[in-house]
Amino acid sequence: MHDVDEPQGPVDIAATDTLYGSLVRACSVAHPDQRALAGLRNGHEWVELTNAELLDAITTASQHLAALGVGPGAVVCLQLPNWTEAVIYTYAVSRLGAVVCPVTTIYRQRELTHILELTDCHVLVVPSTYRKFDYAGMGSVLQAELPGLRHVICVGDTEAEGLVSSNELLVPLDTTPPAIVLPDLDALAVLAFTSGTSGESKGVMHSHRSMHAAIDDFVSHAGFPRGLTSLVMSPFGHLTGFIWGILMPLRGSGDVVLLETWDAEKALDLMQRYAVSFTMGATPFLTDLLEAAQTRREVSFPEVFVCAGAPIPPTLIEHALSRHESRVVSGWGMSEYPIGTSTAVTDDPALASGSDGRPAGRAEVAIVDEHLTPVPVGHEGDLIIRGPGLFRGYYKRPTLDADAFTANGYLRTGDRARLLDGAGHIRISGRTKDIIIRGGENIPVVEIENILITHPAVKQIAIVPVPHDRLGETACACVVLAAEKAPITVEEMGDFLRERGVATQFFPEAVRIMDELPRTPSGKIQKFVLRELASAPDAG
Repeated sequence: MHDVDEPQGPVDIAATDTLYGSLVRACSVAHPDQRALAGLRNGHEWVELTNAELLDAITTASQHLAALGVGPGAVVCLQLPNWTEAVIYTYAVSRLGAVVCPVTTIYRQRELTHILELTDCHVLVVPSTYRKFDYAGMGSVLQAELPGLRHVICVGDTEAEGLVSSNELLVPLDTTPPAIVLPDLDALAVLAFTSGTSGESKGVMHSHRSMHAAIDDFVSHAGFPRGLTSLVMSPFGHLTGFIWGILMPLRGSGDVVLLETWDAEKALDLMQRYAVSFTMGATPFLTDLLEAAQTRREVSFPEVFVCAGAPIPPTLIEHALSRHESRVVSGWGMSEYPIGTSTAVTDDPALASGSDGRPAGRAEVAIVDEHLTPVPVGHEGDLIIRGPGLFRGYYKRPTLDADAFTANGYLRTGDRARLLDGAGHIRISGRTKDIIIRGGENIPVVEIENILITHPAVKQIAIVPVPHDRLGETACACVVLAAEKAPITVEEMGDFLRERGVATQFFPEAVRIMDELPRTPSGKIQKFVLRELASAPDAG
C-alpha cells in the first residue's frame, strides 16, 4: 500500500482499479460538466452534481474524515438512505484506503452495536431522522455506550449533543487534501452485512478486485452499454442498490438518480424527468411500476429492468416490453456473489420468466448432489459457484468459511436449482432450508409458486412448510390478494393446480391471507418469518 500526492503524483489514480480510482477514470472519460448524481441532500433538498462537483465533494469529505482519524483499513459504517451523502461518503472512504460498510436503515441499536463492536468502527454516519425514526438520538446512545465509537456524523439538522454535522464535513478546507491511498486490489474494500432471508446476518467481505470483477462480468455478459442513467430504487444499505444502482453505472461513465424510499409514482416521475435507461429491483418493484403506469398518459420506462431474487411472472415481462419497450433481464445473485447468472438483453424476452439465466462472464456454476457430483439436466440439486466475483469470506467468522466453501473453492450457496439445458441456463427451485418434504416426497416449491402466481386472485405468494404429526410437514400458501378479489380457498387452489396437471401431493394444504409478505430491504421474501407466522397456533 502506498500514497499518491495530489494533484501531481507518481501514479495516475485513474489507471488504478480501486473503487475511487474507477470513479476518477470514469469521470475523466465523461465531460466534467456532465451530470453524475441527482438526489436529496440532507434528506430534503433536491440537488444535481456534475462529475467535477462530485469529485470535489468527495475530496472535501475525505479531508474531514482523515482529520477524524479515518485511514487505511479502517471500517466506516454508513447507515444512510438513498441520499447524495451516501455516494459522497462511499468514495471518500475509499479514497483514504478505508473500508466502506453500508448498513441497512432498518437496523436499530441491537444490530448496530454488534456491527460496530465487531468491526471496531470509530466513525458512523447516520441521518438525523428518517421515516420518523430518530437516528441521531440512537447515535448519541451508541457513542455513549461504545468507547471505540469516537465520532457519529449526522446528515441533516439535529440538536443531539456530541455529534458531528455532515454539513460541516462537506465545506471545502483551505488545507491540502490528504494523499490518495492505493491499497492492494485484493484488500478489503466493502463489508456488507446480509439482511438475511434465513434470519442470520453475516459480514460479507469484498475486495476491490472481486467487486469490480462481478460488475464487469455482468455488464459484458448482459450486454449493457456505457453511460447508463440508473434509477436507484433498492436501498443503499443493501448490495443491490449499492452495487448495481451506484457503483456499476458510475464505473461506466453513467449517472445515478436516487429514489429516497420506494414509491412507484415518484419512481415514474424520476424516470420521466431524467430519461432513466437502467434500474434493478425485485419483482414487486416491477409489478408496482406497471400498475402505476396504467393510469398515466405519458410514461418513460427504462430500456433495461433487471429483476433478481424471485420468479418473474411472464405477464410482467410481456407488459414491460409491449407497453413500454423495456427489456426485463432476470438474474440470480447473493451478497457473496452479487450476480452469478443472468439472461442478456439480446435473449428471447420469454427466457427471463423461465430461467434465472446462465453463468455471467467468468462465473463457474454447478448443480450437484450431496457428494458434490453434478446432477443431470432437469434434476434438482445444490447450487455452488466460484469465480473472480466471489467474496473473500465472512468477516471474523472462520468457522462459517470452513462450512461455506468446498475443497476446490466453490461456495455452497444454500440454493436449490435445476440445470435447464446444455447452454447452462438454470432455474432456482428454492432454498435448502425451504425444502418441504411431505411424507417423504419433495414439493417443488418454486414451481408451484410460479403456477399459482398466475391465478387471478393472487398478487403475491410464498409457500412455506408447517409441521404435521403424520406427514412431517405440509405446504402452506401465504397469499397477498389481487385488488378487489375474494380470498382464495385451499379447494380453489387445488382445482387450479389440478387443471394444470400438478400432482395432488404438491397441493398446499393451508392458505394464509396477508396484507403483505415480509421482505428484506431489497425485496426478497423472508421465508423464515413466514414459517413462524404459518406455524403459529392461530394461523389460518
